[in-house]
Amino acid sequence: MNLGCGEDKYGTDRVDINKTSATPLVCDVEQGLPYPSEVFDQIFSRNLFEHLRNPGFFLDECYRVLKQSGLITIITDNAECTRYYTLGTHTGRYEKKHENDRHYSIFTQSHLENHFDSAKFKVLSITYVKTDTLGKWLDVFTRQKPRLKVIAIK
Repeated sequence: MNLGCGEDKYGTDRVDINKTSATPLVCDVEQGLPYPSEVFDQIFSRNLFEHLRNPGFFLDECYRVLKQSGLITIITDNAECTRYYTLGTHTGRYEKKHENDRHYSIFTQSHLENHFDSAKFKVLSITYVKTDTLGKWLDVFTRQKPRLKVIAIK
């Protein structure tokens, strides 16, 4: 399952709050996931976590719909990336794709560990990943690590 898929066609089930060419199911994940418990082997979400008002509820829902030993992969913004503050991209100048597109949080590795632990996940790894935006060149030059990737198991 791909939560917050946008235009990304990865995954058998793709969910987003807005209809796109890749989105067969439109729903607000902050209201819950419209699936029965323990149906998915994997959940993938890229660039959604920082847009959630209640990331703990989201992780609880992911835990609920994952099968035992299911994997979750979350990629989110890294609070330790100074580019987000110096260029203002996460302090008010974020380019919104729709009316409700907002950043509510930005996380460090320890924040993510706390969230996943509270949701009963066992974190397997947390690694840094590059962006696929134009800012990637600035990240290389300044040695920034703009995103964190968490892989955890139920």
